[in-house]
Amino acid sequence: MSFAWINGSFIDEESATISIRDTGLLHAAGVFTTMRAYGGSVFMLDRHLARVRESCDALFVPLQQRDEAIAAATTELLQRNGLAEARLRLTVTRGRATQDPLHGMRLEPTVLLTAAPLEPYPQEYYQKGMTVIVLDEQKLNPYDLQAGHKTLNYFSRLSALKEANRRQAGEALWFNVHNYLQCGSITNVLIVKDGRLVTPPTNEELREESIRQLTPYPKSNVLPGVTRSVVFDLAAEAGIEVVKRGVSISDLLEADEVFITNSNMGIMPVCRIERKAIGGDKPGKVTLGLMEAYAEAVAQSD
Repeated sequence: MSFAWINGSFIDEESATISIRDTGLLHAAGVFTTMRAYGGSVFMLDRHLARVRESCDALFVPLQQRDEAIAAATTELLQRNGLAEARLRLTVTRGRATQDPLHGMRLEPTVLLTAAPLEPYPQEYYQKGMTVIVLDEQKLNPYDLQAGHKTLNYFSRLSALKEANRRQAGEALWFNVHNYLQCGSITNVLIVKDGRLVTPPTNEELREESIRQLTPYPKSNVLPGVTRSVVFDLAAEAGIEVVKRGVSISDLLEADEVFITNSNMGIMPVCRIERKAIGGDKPGKVTLGLMEAYAEAVAQSD
């Protein structure tokens, strides 16, 4: 039996239900984060919860549970499901909307936490690098209210990922309507050039004048990824400069190294962009060093 945590209660997944009038179901009105547990605890849980709260505030999604309650729920959920190495997902929807005669619209939000056994990426990907594709048919709109947030409106990204898999690649890279790199379908993207890390900025980072001057568009679709933030910490410790600016297709194809990040894969080297080999078609020195440092950070967090 597998358990889920819904609105403060642990329930058998087979018996779990939400309202057919939940706005997450009807309008994709909600946000989520995907987390990874190592040794029975979630890595960087505080950063995941902080980002979820920021998105909830920005998109008018009530999140009533305190961080302490959600953190305790992750620990107990892993224990109930007998999991040490796991993939968890925290979903928050605006819930059911009803009209209150006195106060107008009233929301009953849904908070849902699930945990499942981890299905790791093949070790061959980490050793030989992943192949990715570049999307031509779809572009991201940075002027959308949801830009830069991990929302339930995810079908386009999953369809792009499916197309990447059909073409024997592991990820699809997205560009915005100005034709600058933003992200993968489920990842952040970083390149290495002349020993420096270069990556597209988030909306929050674009508030800095120095970054804004290097970025030829005013808004961003880039998610402030948790693993991305850990990479910045590791780069600082290693004395590697991080540059946040617009990244063109030429920057991408001419990079010395490319890697992608998310909580489940960690740091994944990219050695082929379609038929174009990157970095001699093998993981580069900077990427490998950050991968090693990331593994150490995970080990120290247990």
